[in-house]
Amino acid sequence: MRAAVITRLNSPWEIQDIADPVAGPGQVVVRIHACGMCYSDVLVHRGHWPVQLPIVPGHEPVGEIVELGPGTTTLKIGDRVGVSWMQRGEGRCVQCQSARPVRCEHTQTWMDLGGGYADLMLAWETGCTLLPDDLSYSDAAVAFCAGFTAMSGLRNADPRPGERVCVLGIGGLGHMAVQLAAAIGLETVVLTTSPDKAEYAEKLGAVQGIVTGDDPGKALAQAGGADIVLATTTSADLVAKVVSGLRHGGRLVTMGVTGPLRIEDMTTLLFKQCSIKGSTHNNRADLVEVLSLMAAGKVTPRVETYPFGEINDVLKRVEAGQVRYRAVIEHG
Repeated sequence: MRAAVITRLNSPWEIQDIADPVAGPGQVVVRIHACGMCYSDVLVHRGHWPVQLPIVPGHEPVGEIVELGPGTTTLKIGDRVGVSWMQRGEGRCVQCQSARPVRCEHTQTWMDLGGGYADLMLAWETGCTLLPDDLSYSDAAVAFCAGFTAMSGLRNADPRPGERVCVLGIGGLGHMAVQLAAAIGLETVVLTTSPDKAEYAEKLGAVQGIVTGDDPGKALAQAGGADIVLATTTSADLVAKVVSGLRHGGRLVTMGVTGPLRIEDMTTLLFKQCSIKGSTHNNRADLVEVLSLMAAGKVTPRVETYPFGEINDVLKRVEAGQVRYRAVIEHG
């Protein structure tokens, strides 16, 4: 099969012909139709994730089941599925026994089996989620990282009726967060350093797009503040400064890989009793909710599609922040 392989960090990915995967017990083989690309792929490319080279990257894969391993029970040949980053836990730890395998310290991911920038992908059956019939592969791919992460961040913030949500940063993750918050009935505003993204925010469902300079907290406070801030930017400085725009009891949920987070002024956290938490994928319910909202037409990813052969050019566009708003590699 054809695959994009990382053989050296910070070097172009190599298009290679490698052996087709074979499904073992509890596993499936998926013929990939599309795979989204996000900034985590850039971090893999740079060596910020603990992967062993050579490796096939790609963690937003969708396609159809073409092979079932022994012991599979829920999937069928021809099923349209996507594969999550975390596919299964070890099964015997407290988290797995409590039906929370994503919290397992020994989860199996694409980093163990290989990712979706290939014609075929090996996956655990437990890591696959069925796609709604009318949802295109290119749109569905975005749900499996950007959509999943955004919805889990929103649910981890425990939003209450009437609360106001601010999305900090509008990229692949942020543009989904805006739509998801609006789709469940929350007033949503956007903070971004890009004037074109601020203008586009209302088309995504925000009531207001705000262009911020180097003090997003001040800009948010002047706009009325927010009960929840969903931080999707990779700038630790912007995430730290937005805290001052939280309302009493506000929650900052950071979902981007930002580096050290230094809060210079603790006044807001202390006297407004605010909190900060990190978030990534929860259990599958959040992902299924995203797919359902997409199938209902309430959330629509904005994608740029590219053929497989242009994958290195796409990586450069993602690294430079030039994509509006999610790049998807389509497999011919």
